Amino acid sequence: MKLYYIVNARMPSEKAYGIQIAKMCEAFIEHGVELELCIPRTRRAHIPLQEFYGLRVPVPTRILAGLDWYGRGSIGFALSSMVFMASACFYLLRRKGSASLYTIDMDPYSFSPLALLGMPIAVEMHSPKRSNILTRLFFRKAGRIITTNPLIKEKLADVFDLTPERFIVEPNGVDPEAFEAPSQEEARTALGLPKEAKIVLYVGRFYDWKGMQALQKAAVALEGKGITTYLVGGSQEAFEAVTGGPSRPLHFGGSVQHADIGRWCAAADALLVLGTRANEFSYRYTAPMKLFEYLAAGRPVVAADTPALRSLVSEREVAFYTPDDPDDLARTISLVCLDPGKSEQAAAEGLRTAREHTWSRRAERIRAFIVA
Repeated sequence: MKLYYIVNARMPSEKAYGIQIAKMCEAFIEHGVELELCIPRTRRAHIPLQEFYGLRVPVPTRILAGLDWYGRGSIGFALSSMVFMASACFYLLRRKGSASLYTIDMDPYSFSPLALLGMPIAVEMHSPKRSNILTRLFFRKAGRIITTNPLIKEKLADVFDLTPERFIVEPNGVDPEAFEAPSQEEARTALGLPKEAKIVLYVGRFYDWKGMQALQKAAVALEGKGITTYLVGGSQEAFEAVTGGPSRPLHFGGSVQHADIGRWCAAADALLVLGTRANEFSYRYTAPMKLFEYLAAGRPVVAADTPALRSLVSEREVAFYTPDDPDDLARTISLVCLDPGKSEQAAAEGLRTAREHTWSRRAERIRAFIVA
């Protein structure tokens, strides 16, 4: 099976999307897919994905023309997208009939011109899309649609009048071996963390749509119960800029390599997935990679009780808290940290769930769906 994977984004990237794309390329290749990743040219020197991400296999990559104005506002992004997609379409026209296309929704619209090529298309959707002439054309042509949670599938099916057989729901995946971390004591020693403390950990970048505002208030209440809150993925200044409020008594581990996240997870007594009612994507459509990374770490997980997260896990694997309620967040974290027996049972169930959502199994299921 020959597959051209078209990605309108800077690659490689330290961001979650870059890791997701790289791991799917690796998994597809390991399942026998003859894959070629097509990405735009950027100003910085290209580093092979195998080297950048520590992949087990090399990823054949075609670098196509691009402006690299992705960071220059909406106009710069639109122009960069137009140049890259024109280049991609021209490149693929000469290969028409020899392969299928696979793409991902890095934005609301740039994938749409691929529908004009007349090639079989599979698309990975991480959010719903508005109906316009471009998206309607695209979804008429896209034969296989992969969504990362069932609510995205329902919304797309409703907006574009799509039949169920065109969909498969596949949340993001995980490499369990990357989270076979040392013991909690060894992890804390390596990270310089206090060995006797109760620690709750949030891993990820700081965005207002994640519901960060409740975390600081919850941390104040937790401190009074002997539970310390750590955040890895950004600075104190970045947190305060997003929330518009103070950061004390939060502790910040800064940005870390993705390969080091397993050690941080092993050091924690509980791991935190945030969410908010104030943002529709956060509330209904997110499917965070870190959810399955947390489960793979075998540690107790506290998660926002949103439809998005409820569509992926249940009380068997995680402890839910009411989103945007710092008191309930603090209460739930306290119960998890101070009742290790029940928490360990949920963590064991979560580990079993994570093993069903490896990148390898995800790619295997998607490959079978595409060729069916």
